[in-house]
Amino acid sequence: MNPMNAPVLLSPGPEPALPVDTAVVGVGYFGSLHALCYSRLPGSRLQALVDPDPITQSLAEHLGVPWFTCAAELPPTIRTASVATPVATHFELTRFLLQQGLDVLLEKPIAETTAQATELRMVAEANQCILQIGHIERFNPAFASGRALLPLARTIRSVRTTRHPPRPSALDVVIDLMIHDLDLILHSLDSSVVELRASGRSSGLTAIDEAEVELIFSNGCRTYLDAHWGRDTEQEERRMVAELENNETWVIDFRRRITYRKASNSSTGSLPANGHTLPFPTQRIQEDTLSLQLAAFLDACRNRSLPQVTPTEGNAALELAHHIRQQILRPCP
Repeated sequence: MNPMNAPVLLSPGPEPALPVDTAVVGVGYFGSLHALCYSRLPGSRLQALVDPDPITQSLAEHLGVPWFTCAAELPPTIRTASVATPVATHFELTRFLLQQGLDVLLEKPIAETTAQATELRMVAEANQCILQIGHIERFNPAFASGRALLPLARTIRSVRTTRHPPRPSALDVVIDLMIHDLDLILHSLDSSVVELRASGRSSGLTAIDEAEVELIFSNGCRTYLDAHWGRDTEQEERRMVAELENNETWVIDFRRRITYRKASNSSTGSLPANGHTLPFPTQRIQEDTLSLQLAAFLDACRNRSLPQVTPTEGNAALELAHHIRQQILRPCP
């Protein structure tokens, strides 16, 4: 397969989308971004914000929508909601919304435990609801154009770092940061993990603030993942480097939203002048990744189709993250 002909994620067609009444539950930093995206996406009618914090009222007034303090107050006309609350609330809150018949976009990670994740999938199926998990990097144009390269790789090296300290509700760097790359690799390789080695350390922010992981898959691919936060670095990094069987090396740069072939003796961090960049089509809607994710979710709700990130996939990423953190945190013999 020629990577230059790899399939890419296309934006919705030019015909007007059927309107969907939307709500956002949990209006912190990321939830407020959901609200702003819903308010401007074609075919979305933002109808409510839900959060007990009174500061939510100012954003609700700005967007011209009602503010509610709990999900039980949502009017029955709303059938679709984003849940952007701390992970400790994901299970109970999302189960309640699904039982009310609402379609839900649930921010990652899907839940605290794999048992909770499995129950959420079953509740969604029983109530014939769409449940999409918010692994947002699936919708990054760099991944959309470069995903077909990963099954051709003999090694994949992933680096995901941030200078910012974690949110107060964060558990650790594996669950909150590395899980992005775990999801992308599991989704792309369609192969099982046969060996896992993990190490990490805490710098006092969470239980694990730096993590290095090696995964070997049944197809022979070796992956090396590095994630850390709160460290004084020159710039944040979000990239995968795939070394293919034909000795080509490709870089999926999530921060710059491009995928390119690395020329010989060139730095991974800069785009070589003679490198080749994979094309990505012009988007009809705004090109920010969150808008692409929410547009895909609304399309699944309209068409009653399988969401692009299923609960089963969200659970798989969570399960692998738990195995990694357990190996890092287990007592030394």
